Amino acid sequence: MSAAEVPTLLSMREVAKRLAVHPRTVRRMIKRGEIAVFRLGLRNVRVDAEVVTRLLAGLEPAGDACMNITDKGSNELKLHRQRGRSKVWTALINGREVPLGTTNEEEAKRALRSLAAGHASGSKRPWRVYPLPDRAGFGIKFYDRSGVRRLHRIPPTEDINDVVGAERYASAWYAEHIGDGSKAVDTSQTTLSPSMTFEEFGALWTSGDLARRFQDHIKVKRSAEDDERVLRLYVYPRVGAERLARFEGQCGLDLVEKVTAGLPPVGKTFSRASRRHVLQAIHRLLVLATYPARLIRSNPLPKGFLPRASSNRAKSYVYPAEDLALLQCRTVPLVARLFFGILAREGLRTSEALELTWADVDLERGVLVLDQNKTDEPRSWPLDPGSASALRIWKKHFARSKGASARVMEDKSGGSIDAYTAARLLRESLQLAGVTRPQLFESSENRIALRAHDLRAGFVTVSLATGKTESWVTDRTGHRSSQMLYLYRRQARGHAELNLGPYTPLDVAIPELAEAPASP
Repeated sequence: MSAAEVPTLLSMREVAKRLAVHPRTVRRMIKRGEIAVFRLGLRNVRVDAEVVTRLLAGLEPAGDACMNITDKGSNELKLHRQRGRSKVWTALINGREVPLGTTNEEEAKRALRSLAAGHASGSKRPWRVYPLPDRAGFGIKFYDRSGVRRLHRIPPTEDINDVVGAERYASAWYAEHIGDGSKAVDTSQTTLSPSMTFEEFGALWTSGDLARRFQDHIKVKRSAEDDERVLRLYVYPRVGAERLARFEGQCGLDLVEKVTAGLPPVGKTFSRASRRHVLQAIHRLLVLATYPARLIRSNPLPKGFLPRASSNRAKSYVYPAEDLALLQCRTVPLVARLFFGILAREGLRTSEALELTWADVDLERGVLVLDQNKTDEPRSWPLDPGSASALRIWKKHFARSKGASARVMEDKSGGSIDAYTAARLLRESLQLAGVTRPQLFESSENRIALRAHDLRAGFVTVSLATGKTESWVTDRTGHRSSQMLYLYRRQARGHAELNLGPYTPLDVAIPELAEAPASP
């Protein structure tokens, strides 16, 4: 071999510099067999300069960091190279323009054209898939209608084994559950009629349409159903037909006081918290009517209009012995006992337990995953072994459906829990079980009767009393500070001094679950 025939060898860094990519990209190309190399020892790798030259010869630059994509019978498209880690370069392979590093040329070309179309329209997918870090499968990171970033785990029952399948699922799932978030909102749709009535504006808010019109300023409320019910019962019958433009100045204040005067008196059936809820809904609507809707010039309600939240009324929780009596009472529907038992042992909010699906429960490993919740902070934790075992038995023998999207708290006959009557059902169930402690059922100016939410308080109290750390508790409840747990410490000290003990494991406490064959 003459001196002229000796190849010019380039290092990884030199090849990367010529291709304008990162050295790691070059190593990946070598690993995929796209670039032939010479190995001089174990770790010393060199590339023939002619290989790089031939590779560059297939590239057709069209301006600064831009590629031309041509095809017979179609117009010329330009695809700008993506900046950052994921640079996209194309090469001419067998007469076709294909991204470097792909093996299936037809699929690569379709993907490239789709990407080019996205760049041409300036659109960006509002979701992306990623492999789960702690188990097999994929998840979806997406933005909801209000622009909040969220996570969704693709159910393992979908049997998706690659990124292509995950993206296909993600596209269909996002279109069905969220909608096309990539479409820009037509600014003409944000103009509201000045003759709109209070009820019409309220319907826009509770339906979520107002959040879609003003995405930068309004979020879709999870409690919109509660607000709609409150407005329909107490507000619309009195001022619903009034034009929203009238809610300004003294006239607006008079209209709101008309609603206030018509509210039921505070008592056993209508609490101060209910009264505050009604006025909060009115206040929020008038704030939104001021901005961003711009239907009135100012909010007529002065500072201090809302009554203070009453938080100093005494509350109670269910003792472990009372909980066991409840769960063993076969007169109470089984789905209700499972619901109450999960609240007391896992610290879920009532709404979280009611919305729980089998996709949220990893029964194989005993892990509960809450991607969507009240605080918009995804959390997950290992279930109590008794709870995990109970849910396995429930799913196998008693649940209505085993599908990933099916609700956990539904039995074979379709029985479930009504969020609005859960508190009354809990108190009635305790009485059926023979529990008579007056503090659980008393409702007065100084005490609140037991609510389903108080089972979550019982979880915190018993956990702290039995030696669990604050971090352990907050991982499960989603509390953000020690100050929120401080309210439970006094009860926890009393619980420990009385030696009341922990809650009985759920799979033992409920007789039907204890008697059923255990799930393998």
